[in-house]
Amino acid sequence: MFGTIARFELRYQFRNPVFWVATVLFFLLTFGATTVESIRLGSGGNIFTNAPTAIAQIMLTMSLFFMFVTTAFVANVVVRDDETGFGGIIRSTKVNKLSYMLGRFSGAFLGAAVAFLAVPAAIWIGTWMPWVDPELIGPNRLQDYAFAFLVIALPNLLITSAIFFAVAIWTRSVTYSYLAVIVCMFAYFALTAMLRKWPDVSLAAYFEPFGTIAYGLGIRYLTPIQANTQSLELTWMLLSHRLVWMALSIALVIIAVWHFRFAERGTSPRGARRQAAREAKLAAVSPLVVRQLPDSMPERGVWHQLRTRTLLEMKLVFKSPAFWVLALVGSINLLLTLTLAGRFYNVPPWPRTFVLVETVRGASALITVLMAIYFAGEVVWRERERRINEIIDATAVPNWVFLVSKLCGVAGVLIALSVGVVLVQSIAFQLVRGVADIELGQWLAWFAAPNIFYVIHLSVLSIVAQAVSPNKFVGWGIMLLYLVSTIVFAGLGLSHPLLNYAEASNPLSDMNGDDYGGATAWALRFYWTAFAAILVIIGHLMWRRGTAVTLAGQWRTLPARLRGMPLAIMALALAITAGMGSYLYYNMNIANHYWAGGDAEDMRTARYEKAYARYLGRPEPTLTDVRLDVELRPSRRWAQFDGRYRFSNATTRPIELLHVRIPAPTLRVEAIHVPGATLVSDDKENLHRIYRFAKPLQPGDQGTLTFRTVQEKRGLYALPSNLQAYEFDAQPAANGAYLTNFAFAPALGMSGANFLQGNKQRRKYGLSAGKTAPRLGDPAARNRNFASVDRVNTDITVTTDADQTLVVTGARVSETVANGRRTARFVSPIPSLNFITIQAGRYAQKSVDAGRGVRASVYYHPEHAMNIDRMLNAMVDSLNYYRDNFGPYQYGYARIIERPDYGGGANSAPGTVGYSEKVGFIMDFRDPHRLDFLAYLTAHELAHQYWFHQVMPADMQGAEVLTETLAQYSALMVMKKNLGADQIRQFLKYEQDIYLQGRRLEAAEEQPLAKVYRQGYIHYNKGSLVMYLLQDRLGEDRVNGVLRSLIERYRSKPAPFASSSDLVDGLLAIARTPAERELIRDLFYRITLYDLRVSQATVRKMPDGRYETLITVAAGKSYADGKGNEREATFNEQLDIGVFRANPDDRGFTREKVISLQRLPIRSGQQNIRMITTSKPAYAGIDPYLTFVDRNVSDNVVAVTERGR
Repeated sequence: MFGTIARFELRYQFRNPVFWVATVLFFLLTFGATTVESIRLGSGGNIFTNAPTAIAQIMLTMSLFFMFVTTAFVANVVVRDDETGFGGIIRSTKVNKLSYMLGRFSGAFLGAAVAFLAVPAAIWIGTWMPWVDPELIGPNRLQDYAFAFLVIALPNLLITSAIFFAVAIWTRSVTYSYLAVIVCMFAYFALTAMLRKWPDVSLAAYFEPFGTIAYGLGIRYLTPIQANTQSLELTWMLLSHRLVWMALSIALVIIAVWHFRFAERGTSPRGARRQAAREAKLAAVSPLVVRQLPDSMPERGVWHQLRTRTLLEMKLVFKSPAFWVLALVGSINLLLTLTLAGRFYNVPPWPRTFVLVETVRGASALITVLMAIYFAGEVVWRERERRINEIIDATAVPNWVFLVSKLCGVAGVLIALSVGVVLVQSIAFQLVRGVADIELGQWLAWFAAPNIFYVIHLSVLSIVAQAVSPNKFVGWGIMLLYLVSTIVFAGLGLSHPLLNYAEASNPLSDMNGDDYGGATAWALRFYWTAFAAILVIIGHLMWRRGTAVTLAGQWRTLPARLRGMPLAIMALALAITAGMGSYLYYNMNIANHYWAGGDAEDMRTARYEKAYARYLGRPEPTLTDVRLDVELRPSRRWAQFDGRYRFSNATTRPIELLHVRIPAPTLRVEAIHVPGATLVSDDKENLHRIYRFAKPLQPGDQGTLTFRTVQEKRGLYALPSNLQAYEFDAQPAANGAYLTNFAFAPALGMSGANFLQGNKQRRKYGLSAGKTAPRLGDPAARNRNFASVDRVNTDITVTTDADQTLVVTGARVSETVANGRRTARFVSPIPSLNFITIQAGRYAQKSVDAGRGVRASVYYHPEHAMNIDRMLNAMVDSLNYYRDNFGPYQYGYARIIERPDYGGGANSAPGTVGYSEKVGFIMDFRDPHRLDFLAYLTAHELAHQYWFHQVMPADMQGAEVLTETLAQYSALMVMKKNLGADQIRQFLKYEQDIYLQGRRLEAAEEQPLAKVYRQGYIHYNKGSLVMYLLQDRLGEDRVNGVLRSLIERYRSKPAPFASSSDLVDGLLAIARTPAERELIRDLFYRITLYDLRVSQATVRKMPDGRYETLITVAAGKSYADGKGNEREATFNEQLDIGVFRANPDDRGFTREKVISLQRLPIRSGQQNIRMITTSKPAYAGIDPYLTFVDRNVSDNVVAVTERGR
């Protein structure tokens, strides 16, 4: 009987339109994710589109979204017979409940599994498409598809099928099953966010049902070659996870079937009493006499009908259990987001209003969309599902009343929830976290009012989607396609504000409010409101009344019914949409530059390289002097720059051509003049000019260039779609203007710094593969510095509003205020790198004496004073360490200046560090156990005054070692001095994880540290580990001596510039043994990986009262090439072996909890270590402070167990 029913159900599902719609839909989604480069899932960099890891990731992701489909399959089997009237007939047969329900479930589950086969089929077919880059396609191996389907996807389908099958049994409602899908998705995302914060991620993986964490742990450190060639391993964790959750799913199905009532459900005595009470109550309030007859002209009562029906719709939604369930889910999701969002190194921000508004915008958006989709379907189709539509349709109520009342009902409910409840919950969160100044006005202006418009626009789209659909589920499908399309279009670069429905967001700032893009956002809301009115008219014309009206008939007669008031409203809305759209397009794309981002920017970069790369390496003039006169009008977001350059030919060859690069398309160039030279090429598309000297500039000769440029935001401008562009686009701001010469001043000479780097991108645009960096040791490259800037004397005069403080590169030599304007002049005390920053704002200032003639200052927004002392202390500590160990600091001032958070974090100009307001200024360090990342960040940025501003590397491989790696090391040494070596473990663990994950996403080839070029995971994260290990082995003072010598050799010197070889040679010179020299080569010239672990640690008490601990350790070493191929090497190093009272990974671990820490010789393979201590240890470890690059640091320390005598 079971098999017969299962086969019947499977055949039914194959005939069901839902099966074919789901199959086609997920085939197309997967096909797009496979063949469209910008929306690829599971792959990236050099990982193949059909790599085993990519196939598994695609199936895992699709299986999560497939829960909407499995619900349609398994929930339907529970209610279908009762809805069709066959339930009683079936229950009268001999079929038993167990065979009936399990057979139905099995057939539906198999139908879902067959439909999901469209996903692997789409991947396989997509790999054969001619437009897909063949370099991104690997061999199609059946076992990779089978593993992903059987181990990843199929168990997930079983889990979701079981959950929603059980919900359908217990509620007898398909609708509540779909509600459960929404709840499940939010619960899953919230659970995953919490589990990823757990200290023991391996244990957390078992609490996540779909295997995302368990699978991710197995692949996170794979290299591209491993990800492409190695079949996925069925690890014990993944196998046990799958078995546990499959067993729980089967148990859930059995329990649900066990509780299923196969007999007709009657009314219980309690239910009968409740029904009687409701009828009695209804009879008591029902009027016996109609006091007022309806108006004889119904059109006069339409507004009363609209109001009454709107209140009814809202009341019915509010009384729905679904509303309260979704509201609870949204509230929990919001609380988790408020608690976890915005953290750096697990340090939360102060809940300032502008931070929370941006947080809750994102946190409440998805639940708002899902509620709009869900309730739009419920309210539009309620009467038909209750079978009272014929009665309602026969009333004298116009179509638009039905449509608008349902629209207002849904919008009103969502406004109450997504605006009112979210607002109250967010303000309560602020109060609990100790914020007294709630800024209710900002909440209303920045969140409530914009969100009301968004909710209305969303409600219109959801209601109209239902109005033009043949049933509720098709309407839901249309809206889900809309959601998917927004993601896909963004990946394709089609994210223009005029195309992205209801999109009207803009960044916020405590310093400027919504000044940046606020007016544009409101204009867009007006534009989308007019467009929404068009949709409402379409929904009104498509509204169906009666049983004989069909959707197709409505479409055919739509033009004939478009007359009278609907025609007038639509014509007006079309006119407003077209007019406003044209006006916005002119402002965004013509009057201002629109940053398209994505492929458009890559295409422009590739076009530039093809046109001008041939000029790289030719003799170029050296900039020596820069004079600027700047007129700043902050309230107008306008700045004018009059500049004069002096340059000279410092080469040994004549220079015939002068290349001038315009930094950004947002900059308006009003004049550039080069005396003695003629403009021979003005490439406006590539922002590049070429001047030819009338007489070649001879060695030692000088020349000048004058220019006038303007930065201005005109009218209603579009915000950049890529954050990198904010540095060029956002300023000047009304408060906290941040202007750099990289955005407002022409640059001399050629630079390949911004050429495309990844092999994939370079192939796509017809460029040669491989990095564009000159090789380490290239003699010609030693004459070009890494930043493509010269050391110049600067003389800068800036005029701004009188209420603003000016902070500009150089020392302030004069300042005057007249006629409401402030003018200040800044002159560089020594030739400095041509990195000019101009900042102006209504700042507060605090300064301290940093000693040795240096004044440390912080300029900040007056409301952001909470961490100023922490910054100043970090500045003084850093300067003291650097001056003691590296040499003199070159300026009499060290300044940190706050700027609005419009993208970018922190950067270091001569004597000046710029921080965005979210970086440090508003972080909450009240918990003393929080990692002081602000001190670390401040130390890193000040270190650049040495490692960039004093020692400038040559433009070749390894350049970032001398800038970022040494800045990382310097900051770690400051933290080590202040906190102790025990606290540095948290930093090193973070650096290990980021470096090892970064290897998998490498876009070209991983390079050894000494040859790194624009690979952040190497020069930042690996570099920190390497330098910390070296100071631990060679000695901090000896390493610092090498760095001091490097500075003395290259401080502010012209070509030839420093290289990473200079650093490595210095380290090799101080090595005392061949083993130390081999370690240095391993760390800098090879890609070296280690495998250090403790397999067991036992302890016993000795007769003399001491404790004997036996530790079984193992060590291994391997070398990798740039693609990730590895070969074993011999390990023979001195390693730290220790026993502890507490786990070194615990927060608050201190030196006092170390019982014994010894450095012992360790060889490849397994060996036993015996340690005698006077205290009983709780933990034992090898390399417990994580100084070596180890792919699994979780087994470095284990708990010590008792052993017998």
